[in-house]
Amino acid sequence: MTPDLFRHLVAQAGLAPSVHNVQPARWRLEGETVWLFEDRQVRLSAADPTGHDATMSLGAAFEGMAMAAAQEDLRISFDTMDDEGTGDLRPVARLTFTPGATEDPLVQHVGARQSWRGTFTTATAEDRQTAEVLTDADCIAVTGPHTIRVIAKLLDMASFTFTVRDDFRAELLSWMRLRRGHPDWGRDGLNADAMRLGIFDRIGARVVLGRGFRPLLRCGLAEKLLSEEEKTAGAAAIVVFHRPEGEDPFDSGRAFYRAWLRIEAAGFGAAVLAALADDPTSAETLAAMVELPKGRRIVSAFRIGRRPQHAPFPAARRSLDELMV
Repeated sequence: MTPDLFRHLVAQAGLAPSVHNVQPARWRLEGETVWLFEDRQVRLSAADPTGHDATMSLGAAFEGMAMAAAQEDLRISFDTMDDEGTGDLRPVARLTFTPGATEDPLVQHVGARQSWRGTFTTATAEDRQTAEVLTDADCIAVTGPHTIRVIAKLLDMASFTFTVRDDFRAELLSWMRLRRGHPDWGRDGLNADAMRLGIFDRIGARVVLGRGFRPLLRCGLAEKLLSEEEKTAGAAAIVVFHRPEGEDPFDSGRAFYRAWLRIEAAGFGAAVLAALADDPTSAETLAAMVELPKGRRIVSAFRIGRRPQHAPFPAARRSLDELMV
Protein backbone atom coordinates (compact mmCIF):
# COMPACT_ATOMS: atom_id res chain seq x y z
CA MET A 1 0.00 0.00 0.00
CA THR A 2 1.76 3.11 -1.22
CA PRO A 3 0.88 6.59 0.07
CA ASP A 4 -0.37 7.59 -3.40
CA LEU A 5 -2.64 4.54 -3.65
CA PHE A 6 -3.92 5.21 -0.13
CA ARG A 7 -4.81 8.78 -1.07
CA HIS A 8 -6.61 7.56 -4.19
CA LEU A 9 -8.67 5.03 -2.21
CA VAL A 10 -9.56 7.60 0.46
CA ALA A 11 -10.67 10.06 -2.23
CA GLN A 12 -12.99 7.44 -3.72
CA ALA A 13 -14.35 6.46 -0.31
CA GLY A 14 -15.01 10.15 0.32
CA LEU A 15 -17.58 10.19 -2.49
CA ALA A 16 -19.93 7.92 -0.53
CA PRO A 17 -23.18 9.34 0.84
CA SER A 18 -23.46 10.24 4.52
CA VAL A 19 -26.23 11.54 6.76
CA HIS A 20 -26.55 15.33 6.29
CA ASN A 21 -23.30 15.00 4.30
CA VAL A 22 -21.33 15.18 7.58
CA GLN A 23 -18.72 12.72 6.20
CA PRO A 24 -17.72 11.02 9.48
CA ALA A 25 -15.15 8.55 8.03
CA ARG A 26 -11.48 9.11 8.84
CA TRP A 27 -8.65 6.91 7.56
CA ARG A 28 -5.14 6.06 8.75
CA LEU A 29 -2.39 4.09 7.00
CA GLU A 30 -0.06 2.06 9.22
CA GLY A 31 2.29 -0.06 7.13
CA GLU A 32 0.05 -2.36 5.07
CA THR A 33 -2.94 -1.84 7.36
CA VAL A 34 -5.63 0.80 6.93
CA TRP A 35 -7.74 1.90 9.89
CA LEU A 36 -11.24 3.35 9.63
CA PHE A 37 -12.40 5.72 12.37
CA GLU A 38 -15.55 7.69 13.07
CA ASP A 39 -15.07 11.38 13.81
CA ARG A 40 -17.45 11.78 16.72
CA GLN A 41 -17.24 15.56 16.47
CA VAL A 42 -19.71 15.42 13.57
CA ARG A 43 -22.19 13.05 15.25
CA LEU A 44 -25.75 14.42 15.01
CA SER A 45 -26.98 14.58 18.59
CA ALA A 46 -30.58 15.48 17.69
CA ALA A 47 -31.14 13.60 14.41
CA ASP A 48 -28.98 10.56 15.20
CA PRO A 49 -28.53 10.21 18.97
CA THR A 50 -27.73 6.48 18.83
CA GLY A 51 -25.18 6.83 16.03
CA HIS A 52 -27.14 4.46 13.77
CA ASP A 53 -27.00 6.76 10.74
CA ALA A 54 -23.36 7.61 11.37
CA THR A 55 -22.50 3.91 11.35
CA MET A 56 -24.45 3.43 8.12
CA SER A 57 -22.45 6.31 6.65
CA LEU A 58 -19.22 4.59 7.70
CA GLY A 59 -20.39 1.38 6.03
CA ALA A 60 -21.06 3.32 2.82
CA ALA A 61 -17.57 4.86 2.96
CA PHE A 62 -16.06 1.41 3.46
CA GLU A 63 -17.99 0.10 0.45
CA GLY A 64 -16.69 3.00 -1.58
CA MET A 65 -13.13 2.10 -0.67
CA ALA A 66 -13.77 -1.59 -1.43
CA MET A 67 -15.06 -0.78 -4.92
CA ALA A 68 -12.08 1.49 -5.59
CA ALA A 69 -9.65 -1.16 -4.30
CA ALA A 70 -11.18 -3.76 -6.61
CA GLN A 71 -10.23 -1.57 -9.56
CA GLU A 72 -6.65 -1.91 -8.37
CA ASP A 73 -7.03 -5.72 -8.16
CA LEU A 74 -7.18 -5.58 -4.37
CA ARG A 75 -9.58 -7.38 -2.05
CA ILE A 76 -10.28 -6.04 1.42
CA SER A 77 -10.48 -8.20 4.53
CA PHE A 78 -11.57 -6.40 7.66
CA ASP A 79 -12.28 -6.74 11.36
CA THR A 80 -14.76 -4.43 13.04
CA MET A 81 -13.93 -2.94 16.43
CA ASP A 82 -16.11 -3.15 19.54
CA ASP A 83 -13.92 -0.72 21.47
CA GLU A 84 -15.54 2.71 21.70
CA GLY A 85 -12.12 4.23 22.28
CA THR A 86 -11.52 7.64 23.79
CA GLY A 87 -11.40 11.11 22.34
CA ASP A 88 -12.90 12.26 19.07
CA LEU A 89 -11.91 9.26 16.93
CA ARG A 90 -13.78 5.97 17.42
CA PRO A 91 -12.04 2.95 15.87
CA VAL A 92 -14.45 1.21 13.51
CA ALA A 93 -12.52 -1.32 11.40
CA ARG A 94 -9.05 -2.60 10.55
CA LEU A 95 -8.53 -3.29 6.83
CA THR A 96 -5.98 -5.46 5.07
CA PHE A 97 -5.52 -5.73 1.31
CA THR A 98 -4.64 -8.75 -0.81
CA PRO A 99 -4.45 -9.21 -4.60
CA GLY A 100 -7.14 -10.95 -6.60
CA ALA A 101 -10.28 -8.80 -6.81
CA THR A 102 -12.96 -8.66 -9.47
CA GLU A 103 -13.85 -5.16 -10.67
CA ASP A 104 -17.29 -4.05 -9.52
CA PRO A 105 -19.49 -2.75 -12.38
CA LEU A 106 -21.21 -0.29 -10.06
CA VAL A 107 -17.97 1.66 -9.60
CA GLN A 108 -18.51 3.46 -12.91
CA HIS A 109 -21.51 5.29 -11.39
CA VAL A 110 -19.75 6.54 -8.25
CA GLY A 111 -18.63 9.84 -9.74
CA ALA A 112 -22.05 10.65 -11.20
CA ARG A 113 -24.10 9.87 -8.10
CA GLN A 114 -25.61 12.98 -6.57
CA SER A 115 -28.66 13.46 -4.43
CA TRP A 116 -31.35 15.10 -6.55
CA ARG A 117 -33.60 17.17 -4.30
CA GLY A 118 -35.22 19.07 -7.13
CA THR A 119 -38.31 18.23 -9.17
CA PHE A 120 -38.13 15.30 -11.57
CA THR A 121 -39.34 15.40 -15.15
CA THR A 122 -42.88 14.09 -15.66
CA ALA A 123 -42.78 10.33 -15.18
CA THR A 124 -43.77 8.22 -18.17
CA ALA A 125 -45.11 4.70 -18.32
CA GLU A 126 -41.70 3.63 -19.59
CA ASP A 127 -40.01 5.28 -16.58
CA ARG A 128 -42.25 3.38 -14.19
CA GLN A 129 -41.63 0.12 -16.02
CA THR A 130 -37.88 0.68 -15.88
CA ALA A 131 -38.09 1.47 -12.17
CA GLU A 132 -39.81 -1.84 -11.48
CA VAL A 133 -36.59 -3.72 -12.28
CA LEU A 134 -35.06 -2.16 -9.16
CA THR A 135 -37.12 -4.52 -7.01
CA ASP A 136 -34.65 -7.09 -5.67
CA ALA A 137 -33.67 -8.77 -2.40
CA ASP A 138 -33.17 -5.39 -0.67
CA CYS A 139 -35.53 -3.05 -2.52
CA ILE A 140 -39.21 -2.75 -3.34
CA ALA A 141 -40.03 -0.32 -6.14
CA VAL A 142 -43.49 1.26 -5.77
CA THR A 143 -44.58 2.65 -9.13
CA GLY A 144 -48.35 3.14 -8.88
CA PRO A 145 -49.13 6.90 -8.93
CA HIS A 146 -51.90 6.59 -6.32
CA THR A 147 -49.69 4.65 -3.90
CA ILE A 148 -46.84 7.10 -4.46
CA ARG A 149 -49.21 9.94 -3.53
CA VAL A 150 -50.19 8.11 -0.33
CA ILE A 151 -46.51 7.63 0.53
CA ALA A 152 -45.86 11.31 -0.20
CA LYS A 153 -48.48 12.28 2.40
CA LEU A 154 -47.01 9.76 4.84
CA LEU A 155 -43.55 11.23 4.31
CA ASP A 156 -44.75 14.74 5.12
CA MET A 157 -46.30 13.52 8.37
CA ALA A 158 -43.17 11.56 9.29
CA SER A 159 -40.86 14.48 8.51
CA PHE A 160 -42.93 16.89 10.56
CA THR A 161 -42.65 14.72 13.68
CA PHE A 162 -38.96 15.59 13.64
CA THR A 163 -39.12 19.13 12.26
CA VAL A 164 -41.44 20.26 15.05
CA ARG A 165 -38.59 19.66 17.53
CA ASP A 166 -36.53 22.77 18.22
CA ASP A 167 -33.29 20.82 18.65
CA PHE A 168 -33.77 18.99 15.35
CA ARG A 169 -34.40 22.20 13.39
CA ALA A 170 -31.44 23.98 14.99
CA GLU A 171 -29.13 21.10 14.15
CA LEU A 172 -30.45 20.85 10.59
CA LEU A 173 -29.94 24.58 10.03
CA SER A 174 -26.39 24.29 11.36
CA TRP A 175 -25.60 21.84 8.55
CA MET A 176 -27.41 23.80 5.84
CA ARG A 177 -25.24 26.11 3.75
CA LEU A 178 -27.76 28.66 2.50
CA ARG A 179 -25.28 31.37 1.51
CA ARG A 180 -22.57 30.82 -1.08
CA GLY A 181 -20.23 32.73 1.20
CA HIS A 182 -20.60 30.19 4.01
CA PRO A 183 -17.08 28.97 4.94
CA ASP A 184 -18.16 25.32 4.60
CA TRP A 185 -20.20 25.74 1.40
CA GLY A 186 -18.01 23.37 -0.62
CA ARG A 187 -16.76 21.27 2.31
CA ASP A 188 -19.67 19.49 3.97
CA GLY A 189 -23.33 19.74 4.91
CA LEU A 190 -26.25 20.57 2.63
CA ASN A 191 -25.63 23.58 0.45
CA ALA A 192 -28.35 25.41 -1.42
CA ASP A 193 -27.20 24.23 -4.84
CA ALA A 194 -27.35 20.59 -3.75
CA MET A 195 -30.82 21.18 -2.32
CA ARG A 196 -31.90 22.95 -5.54
CA LEU A 197 -32.94 26.07 -3.63
CA GLY A 198 -33.40 29.37 -5.41
CA ILE A 199 -32.73 32.70 -3.71
CA PHE A 200 -36.24 33.03 -2.28
CA ASP A 201 -36.22 29.40 -1.14
CA ARG A 202 -32.99 30.04 0.76
CA ILE A 203 -34.49 33.02 2.56
CA GLY A 204 -37.66 31.06 3.27
CA ALA A 205 -35.72 28.12 4.70
CA ARG A 206 -33.95 30.37 7.19
CA VAL A 207 -37.29 31.83 8.29
CA VAL A 208 -39.41 28.67 8.36
CA LEU A 209 -36.79 26.53 10.08
CA GLY A 210 -35.58 29.33 12.29
CA ARG A 211 -37.34 31.97 14.37
CA GLY A 212 -40.41 32.00 12.20
CA PHE A 213 -41.31 28.37 12.84
CA ARG A 214 -43.36 28.77 16.03
CA PRO A 215 -45.46 31.71 14.78
CA LEU A 216 -46.06 29.85 11.50
CA LEU A 217 -46.99 26.73 13.43
CA ARG A 218 -49.56 28.66 15.44
CA CYS A 219 -51.03 30.00 12.21
CA GLY A 220 -51.22 26.50 10.75
CA LEU A 221 -48.76 27.38 7.97
CA ALA A 222 -45.52 25.65 9.03
CA GLU A 223 -46.49 22.18 7.87
CA LYS A 224 -47.78 23.47 4.51
CA LEU A 225 -44.64 25.51 3.85
CA LEU A 226 -42.42 22.52 4.59
CA SER A 227 -44.47 20.05 2.59
CA GLU A 228 -42.74 18.11 -0.18
CA GLU A 229 -45.83 16.16 -1.14
CA GLU A 230 -45.97 17.41 -4.73
CA LYS A 231 -42.27 16.84 -5.29
CA THR A 232 -42.50 13.29 -3.92
CA ALA A 233 -45.75 12.50 -5.71
CA GLY A 234 -44.07 13.40 -9.01
CA ALA A 235 -41.50 10.62 -8.64
CA ALA A 236 -41.37 7.74 -11.10
CA ALA A 237 -41.15 5.41 -8.11
CA ILE A 238 -40.55 5.19 -4.40
CA VAL A 239 -37.85 2.62 -3.71
CA VAL A 240 -38.17 1.11 -0.23
CA PHE A 241 -34.80 -0.13 1.01
CA HIS A 242 -34.99 -2.94 3.58
CA ARG A 243 -32.55 -5.24 5.33
CA PRO A 244 -32.64 -8.09 7.88
CA GLU A 245 -33.88 -7.21 11.35
CA GLY A 246 -31.02 -6.80 13.80
CA GLU A 247 -28.37 -6.26 11.12
CA ASP A 248 -25.34 -4.15 12.03
CA PRO A 249 -25.95 -0.69 10.51
CA PHE A 250 -22.40 -0.82 9.12
CA ASP A 251 -23.50 -3.66 6.83
CA SER A 252 -26.77 -1.87 6.08
CA GLY A 253 -24.74 1.16 4.99
CA ARG A 254 -22.69 -0.91 2.56
CA ALA A 255 -25.86 -2.29 0.97
CA PHE A 256 -27.50 1.17 0.99
CA TYR A 257 -24.70 2.65 -1.11
CA ARG A 258 -24.93 -0.19 -3.60
CA ALA A 259 -28.71 0.20 -3.85
CA TRP A 260 -28.25 3.90 -4.64
CA LEU A 261 -25.69 3.10 -7.33
CA ARG A 262 -28.09 0.59 -8.89
CA ILE A 263 -30.67 3.38 -9.08
CA GLU A 264 -28.08 5.59 -10.76
CA ALA A 265 -27.17 2.77 -13.15
CA ALA A 266 -30.84 2.56 -14.20
CA GLY A 267 -30.67 6.20 -15.27
CA PHE A 268 -32.54 7.77 -12.35
CA GLY A 269 -31.76 10.50 -9.89
CA ALA A 270 -32.62 9.86 -6.25
CA ALA A 271 -33.28 11.65 -2.99
CA VAL A 272 -33.28 9.89 0.37
CA LEU A 273 -36.53 9.78 2.35
CA ALA A 274 -35.05 8.82 5.71
CA ALA A 275 -38.03 9.96 7.78
CA LEU A 276 -40.11 7.06 6.46
CA ALA A 277 -37.77 4.69 8.29
CA ASP A 278 -36.87 6.88 11.26
CA ASP A 279 -40.46 7.45 12.41
CA PRO A 280 -41.67 4.10 13.82
CA THR A 281 -45.34 4.69 13.03
CA SER A 282 -44.61 5.62 9.42
CA ALA A 283 -42.22 2.70 9.01
CA GLU A 284 -44.89 0.30 10.27
CA THR A 285 -47.49 1.78 7.93
CA LEU A 286 -45.16 1.63 4.95
CA ALA A 287 -44.11 -1.94 5.74
CA ALA A 288 -47.74 -3.05 5.64
CA MET A 289 -48.36 -1.07 2.45
CA VAL A 290 -45.52 -2.75 0.53
CA GLU A 291 -46.02 -6.14 2.19
CA LEU A 292 -42.53 -6.19 3.64
CA PRO A 293 -41.24 -9.77 3.99
CA LYS A 294 -41.08 -11.23 7.48
CA GLY A 295 -37.77 -10.73 9.25
CA ARG A 296 -36.96 -7.54 7.34
CA ARG A 297 -37.02 -3.91 8.44
CA ILE A 298 -37.25 -0.69 6.48
CA VAL A 299 -33.89 1.06 6.65
CA SER A 300 -34.55 3.94 4.27
CA ALA A 301 -36.34 4.89 1.07
CA PHE A 302 -35.68 6.91 -2.08
CA ARG A 303 -37.82 8.95 -4.39
CA ILE A 304 -36.48 8.44 -7.89
CA GLY A 305 -37.09 9.92 -11.31
CA ARG A 306 -35.48 11.37 -14.38
CA ARG A 307 -33.49 14.51 -13.66
CA PRO A 308 -34.06 17.53 -15.90
CA GLN A 309 -31.15 18.52 -18.11
CA HIS A 310 -28.76 20.32 -15.79
CA ALA A 311 -25.11 20.96 -15.18
CA PRO A 312 -23.93 18.76 -12.30
CA PHE A 313 -23.12 20.84 -9.25
CA PRO A 314 -19.77 20.40 -7.45
CA ALA A 315 -20.02 17.97 -4.56
CA ALA A 316 -19.27 19.41 -1.12
CA ARG A 317 -16.42 17.25 0.13
CA ARG A 318 -13.77 17.45 2.83
CA SER A 319 -10.15 17.60 1.73
CA LEU A 320 -8.00 14.48 1.73
CA ASP A 321 -5.83 16.00 4.45
CA GLU A 322 -8.89 16.19 6.67
CA LEU A 323 -10.01 12.62 5.90
CA MET A 324 -6.59 11.12 6.65
CA VAL A 325 -5.56 11.16 10.32
